Amino acid sequence: MSLHEPRSESAQGIPPPSTTGFFTHGNTIRVLALADWLDMAAGEHPAVGVDLPMIQRGFVWKPKQIIDLWDSLLSGMPIGALMVSELQHNDARVALAQGSQAATAAQRLGLVDGQQRTLAMLTGWSAFAAGAGQRRLWVDLADEPAAGHRVRLRVSTRHQPFGYDRHEPNRKLSLDQRRRAREAYAAVAAQDLLAQARPHPAGAKYSAPVDLGQWVQAWRQLQDADAWKHALLQELHSVQTLAIADGSAVLRAPWDDIPPAERTQIHQRLDQLALGLQRIFATQIPLVRVDPALFQADSEDGTEPPLARLFQRIGSNATPLSDADYIYSILKHMMPTVHGMVERLHAHSRVAGLLTATDLVMSALRLAAVQWKDVSDHDNPSKDDFQRMVIRPKDGDPQQRQADMLALLGSAGPQVLQGYFDTVQKNLLYRGEGDAGLPALMLPYLGRPLVQVLLRLAQSGFLQDPVNEATRAQALRLVLWWMRWVWDKPKASRTAFDVIQNSTDHSDLDRQIAHAVVEAGAGLAMQPPAAIAGLGLHLSDTATLLGHQRFATPEDDSEKNRRTREFYRHWWQPWSHQHPMLLWLQRSYLNGLDAEPLAGMDEDTPYDFDHILPSAHWSPDWRIVGKSGTVEDFREARSVLGNSIGNIRVWDASHNRSDGDASPKEKRQRSDDPDQWMVWSAMDPSHAPHWIACSPAEGSKNTDWDRPRALAFQRAVELRAYALYQRLYDEAGFAPWERT
Repeated sequence: MSLHEPRSESAQGIPPPSTTGFFTHGNTIRVLALADWLDMAAGEHPAVGVDLPMIQRGFVWKPKQIIDLWDSLLSGMPIGALMVSELQHNDARVALAQGSQAATAAQRLGLVDGQQRTLAMLTGWSAFAAGAGQRRLWVDLADEPAAGHRVRLRVSTRHQPFGYDRHEPNRKLSLDQRRRAREAYAAVAAQDLLAQARPHPAGAKYSAPVDLGQWVQAWRQLQDADAWKHALLQELHSVQTLAIADGSAVLRAPWDDIPPAERTQIHQRLDQLALGLQRIFATQIPLVRVDPALFQADSEDGTEPPLARLFQRIGSNATPLSDADYIYSILKHMMPTVHGMVERLHAHSRVAGLLTATDLVMSALRLAAVQWKDVSDHDNPSKDDFQRMVIRPKDGDPQQRQADMLALLGSAGPQVLQGYFDTVQKNLLYRGEGDAGLPALMLPYLGRPLVQVLLRLAQSGFLQDPVNEATRAQALRLVLWWMRWVWDKPKASRTAFDVIQNSTDHSDLDRQIAHAVVEAGAGLAMQPPAAIAGLGLHLSDTATLLGHQRFATPEDDSEKNRRTREFYRHWWQPWSHQHPMLLWLQRSYLNGLDAEPLAGMDEDTPYDFDHILPSAHWSPDWRIVGKSGTVEDFREARSVLGNSIGNIRVWDASHNRSDGDASPKEKRQRSDDPDQWMVWSAMDPSHAPHWIACSPAEGSKNTDWDRPRALAFQRAVELRAYALYQRLYDEAGFAPWERT
């Protein structure tokens, strides 16, 4: 059986640009074989390459969108037209793909509409899939297809090399699944995982995923469907995927375990895949011509460029374009050098750990605007704000304002963003034992509003290089307070900018900013530990089990006491087990973990937020577990206690997997040095009796609870939560803030 690759045009698909243009005889629509288009987009066509106009944003589609599009292709469904323009030599652009011939093709097309669809298709297209280094598309013929799909498709990415949830492809695997996968691929370097790892089975009865792009390429090379099926079946015999053997994650080939009936289904799915590929290579796609005049950066009426308006309109029903993405796109279109400047700057680890590329541009805009007298501060300017600030300023020169931004994004001179980032990190980063600095793993938690405040402090000269220890201490206090007790972060950022601009005394600028933020209603004032202890919040009555009511304010209590109770509730944060402040409190322990943090990425971290007393002990449905009658008041209290900062530690992910549901008593006993284990866990060794007492008794189940055990758990959590706060207050030096 011969493979069929029909072409709507010549064998190469595209006539040479030297004889005709891409769109001939005044035509505005051209129909190509989909395979030709994807070869062009992948940089694998000798005559035509595809670029992106500067105004285009990056790839934003989620895994489910990629999977759905490929299922549509395999089903023979139409996927709509694309819009392209014939680029001129001097038109600003960036390459869609870095293929072997991408830069040498004489005819260049600018992809105006269809970037997301095209990049999604390229994820599973021949050589591009292997060389992209960002995403891979898998077909798992051993696994049953998702509802309504022909075959099971899975996506993996650089940051999620073991794939996503089978049933919800946009949801990450569980921590346990990722830990198991890392265990199985322990011999593979982290940077090579996407190239070498396969998706986690994630609940599949049988799983043997293969790279779809590789087998699309094999389809084209073999030229025979039967030979292609035979080769793919042979591959399935040897595919190694995750399995659990004797409690440990290992890699093994599952083929011998698949019964004959299931193998019959695999053959049927293989036939479906072959039929789907025949459809793809028979598919044609229309390209609609966009007038090259729209690529001109200048508009005729002083408004936004024409291409920007087109881009906005055709994308109105696609993935929403944020104002920040839109502004970045416009800037790239108006000033093509911005793209390269941002890419170079963002490649700097000191920058990537703090801001995404888009946030970087927005920060340059905000810091440049400090010197524009007719512009008020905007922490997150809208498209209209941007027009008034840069495109059509009332009292300023648009060219000069663009130049101000370019100067900040440059790589030379003292007043550039890279220099400000270096200064900020030299002031913030942890220096070793006894230092109050932030571990590098904490940087992605800062967020754009706070990072911009820190950059402004560097721009103003408050933060210095070489470091001034007094102002460094102020900055660290401000950061630590901000991360936990500022809830309206954009408003707080605007308030801080105003204080920095107008303050004449910088001796206590951190306290000034905090006071102003509190007065603006954007955060809570810092409280001394004595105020917390004075209300009895640090320890409850030993006979009572308390849930959320522990923070309730009596009707006759003062406003000051109400604020203190609310402040301490935010310290406990019992509504989530994610407590980034622990990264600072355990900074000495974290200093030994090797990782490169990235802002705005869903990349796996080398640590987990670990329940000291595991949730499996206290979270199950008590209607099933039983035993609830003896500790009825623990039913409401248990989640407040269990998710409190007092029951959470930061722990190395590779070590955490071995703990499983072990109790604090068991974890401590397994350590070579129990007291050191508690110190690494930010636990006071003197509190060990309480943690031992809240562990299940010998011969009891984890879910067996009586009142003494529940009260011991409460006491352990309360003692640790208060001790951690006392440490924060003392080690960061918050005493000078008491007059706030």
